[in-house]
Amino acid sequence: MKHTMTMKELQIATKAPKYTINYLKENGRLPIVKESKGRGYSTLYHPDSIKIVINHLSKGKGQNERPRGDQ
Repeated sequence: MKHTMTMKELQIATKAPKYTINYLKENGRLPIVKESKGRGYSTLYHPDSIKIVINHLSKGKGQNERPRGDQ
């Protein structure tokens, strides 16, 4: 198993959009192994990030569904 993963690898592993991963990163919820030095250098995420992103996505399921009048 790999010790780190990039944003793209995290997106592929979780099927999450980039903005969701950015949201979790900006709120300090994702474990980061190495922060980016700047443009052209990827932030390296810990493999445990996969579980965190999937858990976050599962919480949102069903919230966008609004009950209809007679259903």
